[in-house]
Amino acid sequence: MGDETESPQPRWEQLNKCPECGADMHRDLAVGERIGLFYLCDEHGRFRYSWDDDRLEPDPDSKKR
Repeated sequence: MGDETESPQPRWEQLNKCPECGADMHRDLAVGERIGLFYLCDEHGRFRYSWDDDRLEPDPDSKKR
């Protein structure tokens, strides 16, 4: 029973790590029409959390800049 309350925390901590290099990322605030959870890696750019796939994926809009 104790595992049920502890298991979600490590999962959310994974969002703070870059899926490419494992470096710490910081949350990028949603601005304008951008809705969702976005994270920035200094080396690999912006990632967004995919609710459908339950994972971080590269933000396709960040490559346009």
